[in-house]
Amino acid sequence: MPIRPDLQQLEKCIDDALRKNDFKPLKTLLQIDICEDVKIRCSKQFFHKLDDLICRELNKKDIQTTSLILVSIGRCGKNINILGQPGLTTMLKQGLVQKMVVWFEKSKEIILSQGNSKDEAVINMIEDLFDLLMVIHDISDEGKRQVMESFIPLICALVIDSRVNICFQQETLKKMNAMLDKMPQ
Repeated sequence: MPIRPDLQQLEKCIDDALRKNDFKPLKTLLQIDICEDVKIRCSKQFFHKLDDLICRELNKKDIQTTSLILVSIGRCGKNINILGQPGLTTMLKQGLVQKMVVWFEKSKEIILSQGNSKDEAVINMIEDLFDLLMVIHDISDEGKRQVMESFIPLICALVIDSRVNICFQQETLKKMNAMLDKMPQ
């Protein structure tokens, strides 16, 4: 697989965002078309940097930036390569789904802090989180199993929570149905 130098900057973009709070390189990276046959090499620390960055931004309640990071990983995820192994599979083994549960819980806190109001930016962030979750879900049988076991109870709890705006509940149900549709009978 060819390696495009510009895409090799994904980890550097995450580093810049984490250390310098500079998200411009990540925004620029998102404008690049990513071909399926392109590898994006990352170190074994990449997953921990990513988690630190997302948790920091969620703790700050920086919805736009959190969305940017989630979209970046969703778009580049299948191309990430960690120590010669498929990146998402490696991150799955490192506890990606468990970290995503934490991200989901932090996102739910943001949703609940909104009261019953409808905030498009928050809806978009939740959609971006679920889009990344679907990428993980579709990557392997292990991804499906972990996502289903970890998220179905959380999704159901969110959907029945009367403090959550119906728009969030509807989006959440759509993603749960998409996951269930892909499960074997």
